Amino acid sequence: LNYMIYHLLKYIIYSVLFVLIGCSRNLGVEKFQDHDSNIVDVKNRVEEIVIDTPIIGAWSRLFIVDDYLLISDHQSQDKLISIFDKQTFSYLRGVGKSGEGPDEITTIGVIIPDEEHRRFYVPDHGKLKILSYSLDSIFEDAFYKPTVKVNLRKSQFPDRAVYVNDTLSFARTIVTEENTYFQQSLVKWNMLTGEMKLLVKGHPEIERKRSLFAVSLEHDLIVDCYTHHDLLTIHDLEGNLRCNVYGSNWDNKTSNDMIYYDAVVIGKDKIIASYAGGANWSDEGMPTCFQIYDLDGNYIKTLKIGRKIYNFCYDQEYNRLIMALNDEIQFAYLALDGLLE
Repeated sequence: LNYMIYHLLKYIIYSVLFVLIGCSRNLGVEKFQDHDSNIVDVKNRVEEIVIDTPIIGAWSRLFIVDDYLLISDHQSQDKLISIFDKQTFSYLRGVGKSGEGPDEITTIGVIIPDEEHRRFYVPDHGKLKILSYSLDSIFEDAFYKPTVKVNLRKSQFPDRAVYVNDTLSFARTIVTEENTYFQQSLVKWNMLTGEMKLLVKGHPEIERKRSLFAVSLEHDLIVDCYTHHDLLTIHDLEGNLRCNVYGSNWDNKTSNDMIYYDAVVIGKDKIIASYAGGANWSDEGMPTCFQIYDLDGNYIKTLKIGRKIYNFCYDQEYNRLIMALNDEIQFAYLALDGLLE
């Protein structure tokens, strides 16, 4: 009898320990954050960038490559990419002519910077090609023409990517199949061979994933922000989950009625994500603030811009966010010194 009691107690103790350990692990992976608890109004710190030439449409995207700010404008009838000095914001050159010709772009995608080699890559989703542009050649040769970097596949292609080298990029791919939602996932992408290795498929409770991501090689980090769900996930560079960060409006509905996270960058040792939290197809569906997290997914503060943010990029050298706005001010920047602590 004593023998049976001993083993029964041992089993109960081990079971309790197992549950406690499991719970502690889940608490580390599953985080629930109130990202409205520390709101800082920074509207008066937003500095306007005046760009008179060329005229750029409202739906533009911003990218930093070396000393330059690139602004892409898919509505332009002439040059789709304008290059500026990122310090003075003075206009330098336009490239990427819109059109059907061999060196022209039919449907411009999201630019892929390659800062180490002073290059940038431009997807043309109409021609299923990625074009390569050399900054040095652009400024040296008035008749410079890009070269073809990659031919894309129609059934699975990267629509956004972070370039490391020719055999390693981190990309968001779109997979299209008949009679189903198109699906997004994060992969490691070899540009030379076209091989894609799945890294992050998505949260198991979400049927239709729509998200944007950022990568930090320095911190071994991938941040994946969901557009229609109040969810941010953090992984290592091998795709292993570190944590899910749920906002107060989290649910797992298959719907695009709401806009939550719009874009994300990793600045120094912080995660910076633009956030709306409002109804899609309305003014509330456009971000007006940035949510700031540490690299473990813990909420720090909200920077309230007070203007509608269409797109933004992070300028590491000057530690600032450069923004394209849907406002009376079209372009602006926010210096982050003293704001991320």
